[in-house]
This record gives sequence, C-alpha cells and structure tokens, in this order.
Amino acid sequence: MILQRPKAIFEGLLRDEDDDRRGLGWRCYCGTPDKAYLPDGDARPPWPNQVFMVFINKERVAYNWRWEKSSPKDPDLPAEHVPERFKRRLL
Repeated sequence: MILQRPKAIFEGLLRDEDDDRRGLGWRCYCGTPDKAYLPDGDARPPWPNQVFMVFINKERVAYNWRWEKSSPKDPDLPAEHVPERFKRRLL
C-alpha cells in the first residue's frame, strides 16, 4: 500500500542503517497503512505514533521495510526526516 500511495518519498539516505548492504540506498517511501500485522499474520490497526517506511535501491528493489516513530508534527512522516535523515523530499 505504501508503494502505491505514499504520503512522502524521500531521496538521499544519510544514515548507514538505512542503506542497502548490497549497494547504495536510494529512496524511502513513507506513510501509514490501514493495517499492521502481527507475527502470526493477524491484522490489527496501525501502530500508534508510528509510520511505515519502505526503502528502495537504485534497481528499484525494496530491500528493507519497517515501522518507526512518526513525527510529532505529521504522523505520516518519520521523526527527524529532513535534513537529519534524508537529503530531500520528492513528494
């Protein structure tokens, strides 16, 4: 869902933990999906105060995805998104 209807797309990863281990990371798609899923596959409401992030490399392959703390100013964006974490916002 986040790749189809992101609330934000960021480019230029600035943190090592966000980069693709096989090469340079490229973009991060962010948003709050309608549901979160437990390890057993059961659906539940999205996690409060968190945003879902999908990291894409230059080959347009999703190499990482996870929930992270959201910005207090905008719940659909990650905390400390620009300029601390990404170079620029595309969407």
